[in-house]
Amino acid sequence: MRFHDRLLAAAALTMATTSIINGIIQTAREIEKIYEIPNIQARLIDSKTVTKTGYPNKQSECRICGKTGYTEWHHIISRGHAKKTNQLDLIENPGNVVELCKECHDQTTASKSRYLLEKKQKKWNKRFWNSYQ
Repeated sequence: MRFHDRLLAAAALTMATTSIINGIIQTAREIEKIYEIPNIQARLIDSKTVTKTGYPNKQSECRICGKTGYTEWHHIISRGHAKKTNQLDLIENPGNVVELCKECHDQTTASKSRYLLEKKQKKWNKRFWNSYQ
């Protein structure tokens, strides 16, 4: 193969590689648009909006997915951990809770742990009562 032929082959390979890379970049940008996370602004908790329970007034908007409607309070540092580590002020600290919709709250670690524990207790209770029949 002559030098000129090698040079043409290298140029063709470079052009093919460049078009493949451009295609990958374009695909990645399209995927980013599809899975764009909604822009949820962080809200500072104003002491005037805190209720008698110590928690802020609900805004009825999930802090993860942005869905509006029914929401539940989720403790960032769990109440159980706060009790274990003797940080009782975290239990009713308004900065330690966020508003989540039911679907997002059910995906948190604490909710999954509670679900597994309840499932285990039901299984144990069933075995216990079956042994006395």
